[in-house]
Amino acid sequence: MASARLHQQCSSGPTSLARAAAFAAGTVLSFQVPLPWPAVLAPVAVLSVIPSFRRVRFFLLPFLLGAAAGVGHRLADPLPEMLRVWTEHGFRPGVTPIEIVGRLLDADDLSDGRLSLTVRAATFEIPGRLPFLCRPARPILVRITTPAPGPADPRFPRSGDLVRISARLGPPRTFRNPGAFDYSSYLRARAIDLVGTTKSPRLLQVLGGNRDEVAALPSMARDSIVSTLSRAAQDGDDRTVPFLAALLIGERDDLSPEFQDRLIRAGVYHIVALSGFNVALILGLAAIALRLLPLSPRTRRVLLALCVLLYWGAVRASGSIARAALMSLLSLGGAVQGRRVRGRDAIGTASVLIIGWNPAWIFDPGFQLSVAATLGLLLLVAPGSAGAGNVRPPGGRGRLRVGMSASIGWIVASLKVSAAALLSTALVSARHFQTLTPIAVLANLFAVPLAALLLVVGLLVCAIEPLCHPAAIELMNVARSLVFLLERTTSIVSAPAWCSFFVLPPPVWLVLMGQAAIAVAGHGGGWIRRAAWLFLAVAIALTALAGRAPASNGRLEVVALDVGQGDAILVRFPEGPTMLIDAGGFARSQFDVGSKVVAPALRSLGLLRIDILAITHAHRDHLGGAAAIVRSFSPGAVWFGRMPLDDPAVQAIERVAKEGGGAVVFPRRGARIVLGGARVDVLNPGRGVDGTGPATNDDSLVLRVSFGGHGVLLTGDLEATLETILLGERRELGADLLKVGHHGSRTSTTGPFLRAVGPRLGVISVGATNPWGHPDAEVLGRLQEAGVEVYRTDRDGAVRFTTDGSSDWLVERLDSGNPGSP
Repeated sequence: MASARLHQQCSSGPTSLARAAAFAAGTVLSFQVPLPWPAVLAPVAVLSVIPSFRRVRFFLLPFLLGAAAGVGHRLADPLPEMLRVWTEHGFRPGVTPIEIVGRLLDADDLSDGRLSLTVRAATFEIPGRLPFLCRPARPILVRITTPAPGPADPRFPRSGDLVRISARLGPPRTFRNPGAFDYSSYLRARAIDLVGTTKSPRLLQVLGGNRDEVAALPSMARDSIVSTLSRAAQDGDDRTVPFLAALLIGERDDLSPEFQDRLIRAGVYHIVALSGFNVALILGLAAIALRLLPLSPRTRRVLLALCVLLYWGAVRASGSIARAALMSLLSLGGAVQGRRVRGRDAIGTASVLIIGWNPAWIFDPGFQLSVAATLGLLLLVAPGSAGAGNVRPPGGRGRLRVGMSASIGWIVASLKVSAAALLSTALVSARHFQTLTPIAVLANLFAVPLAALLLVVGLLVCAIEPLCHPAAIELMNVARSLVFLLERTTSIVSAPAWCSFFVLPPPVWLVLMGQAAIAVAGHGGGWIRRAAWLFLAVAIALTALAGRAPASNGRLEVVALDVGQGDAILVRFPEGPTMLIDAGGFARSQFDVGSKVVAPALRSLGLLRIDILAITHAHRDHLGGAAAIVRSFSPGAVWFGRMPLDDPAVQAIERVAKEGGGAVVFPRRGARIVLGGARVDVLNPGRGVDGTGPATNDDSLVLRVSFGGHGVLLTGDLEATLETILLGERRELGADLLKVGHHGSRTSTTGPFLRAVGPRLGVISVGATNPWGHPDAEVLGRLQEAGVEVYRTDRDGAVRFTTDGSSDWLVERLDSGNPGSP
């Protein structure tokens, strides 16, 4: 309602953008998230330098309406109260099994062999002697992962079926590190409130009653498109079908990581992120088809709007497709009424409608990038410049010169469009994805036309395959060649280091001020416009250069990162060198903790390189993310504990390290080095350990780092047997900070070992609701009896310990706060 009132207030021109910005600021404010409010409000104030924005009423009413909309959503959300009541009945997130009854909306295949189910749940029941039944005020969307059914399992439910599922549920959990991707807000933007897992597909039961065909339509449409593409491609095509599915309907899960990485490095990943590009092509093709029919312009526009609605309903939900679809609908609606809706009015109104409907979208990186890119095109590209290539040169020149002139004009116009989009999204992309891709200006010259051709070919395949399978096969062969060409060209242009590179994430205030500068550059004149361009250029340059010079602060710093059930410990030495000990990983998942969790955290902590990567042992929860870290941070050396010589993961890390010029080192007990002003003692593995046999916890590389009168003992997953050996050899174990071994397992941190170390502080790297019950209650009891103050990554998130060598350790929780959690 608030957004509708604001739309009525919007007038033509730039004021709609200012009001949309004020509405967004008010919405963010209403959630009382831990943001620097001067940084949020300052860009809105900066817009007042534009003469037409100087009246306070342009900002005050939208700001208040945005705040009211946000408060209304918070008050209407049944989830907090429901979780509170569940807790009173013994509910533990991720542990307590819940019986769900609801409608299955979608089932997606995951890369690790599991399925992801989206269920619109109507009732929840906590089983027990006195079962508790809960019916929320509105249906709750739940995402559940389950093993894929086998041949002996009962019939698996289809989309639209009414189902009963027993699952362990909880709110979505975000890794609590600096710069962490806000998974909770990502799901909330897609209206998903709870996530859970089941141990077996047999815990899913189809209930009686009619199947909801309407609820199943979007999933059925996407499945039908993917099946049609697969039939036309025949067997063995692992590139073309996933790419066309991503391009047509936003199904990106099956795109290979290598292909996605090439698209990202070339700065053209946006072609598979459904947006205005897709909607414009769909509308263009539909308009061509409708012109063949004897219809009035008004009727054609109504049918085009219907096409947009159908396409929007069938594809994967995203902020960018919502923004593009709404802008198209507003434009077509105005045309039906005989009115022209300007692009600036359309994006302002569309943004307000999206945020007013679901405020979580305002924190979604895809939505932010989509709005930023569109603003750049609307404000920085002169109207009509895209058609510069159609202007014929004067005089009686030959056709060749005319064609060359038109081609040059098209290239220049395309470069302007690409540069405008890059400039407007550079700081947003750097903030969320920690990359800058200057090569995108050139890469878009070929990527966008190729993607347009592939979109047309994909639509033709879907239309022709049921009627003429051989013709669809030939079209798919054309698509295969185009995908191969796209992959090769993106690989070539992104190869030089300067084409795409990682950066430290800029602060929120700089990103928001950069977006304000875009608006001022598009609306202002004279010195105001020049100042805006200068600020934007300086901001991007500072972002590109930040973190390139070595830094030291004379302190020893230890940071335990939150990587779930695994380890990743960063050590910064007093004179600047850095060491990362382990890089996390999940035993039964293809999720790359190194690139998705550890690397963003390191860059948010100010690091673009690390000097040493130490892998304690060859268990997945310690080395799973190591290969990505070696590729992204180019460590000068990789240290290994005892490693099985034939382990493919270990061999891959060695290979990547050597290709990057890094040394591979196997430190052994008794080694001692001085590094960056501190002393490092190697306590395990022992000398002469055998490289055959499977990995064990006692393979762990154990390091003691001392600086001045303080030290930290980093134990990996060391267990009681090796603890006893170290005690028997009278090794120097004393440290006032202990990384508690093996995630707090009862097999580690024995009483005698703990007494020999004598820590004052302890940190346990452990995953919430892990199936092993870590940390063990007995170990926690021993730590408490020894007077150890314990920090846990599952409860405290990332924790930083620092000392200057003489003062006690300072402890700081680094949880980013995830300001996107409405």
